[in-house]
Amino acid sequence: MSLQSLASLRSSGRTPAAIWVVVGNCPDSIKHLPDTVAVADSPASMDWRAVVGLHVDVFDLSGDGWLLAQTMDAIEAAKPMAMGVACDAGVLGLSEDHERALWRIWKHLEHHS
Repeated sequence: MSLQSLASLRSSGRTPAAIWVVVGNCPDSIKHLPDTVAVADSPASMDWRAVVGLHVDVFDLSGDGWLLAQTMDAIEAAKPMAMGVACDAGVLGLSEDHERALWRIWKHLEHHS
């Protein structure tokens, strides 16, 4: 899903419980799902307003710390409700259970990208 599709979904009165942001090579199997946003480059040029108030989980498949940091900065500027992150540096979630789930999903995505 693109951020434009997410914005359209939200403007129609529907809101996903959470979204996944995949940084890097997003697996084709999830790339077009309504709760997934793929970021390959230039996250600062993307309109992140559609994530306001949403829970956002970020999965880094790029291995590019700079791209991940830019993506996180852009998301944070849009004021999500909360953000979890899974990357080579570690996993940061809302709780230990959330962190375990993030790690499992991230490892699964890594093997399917």
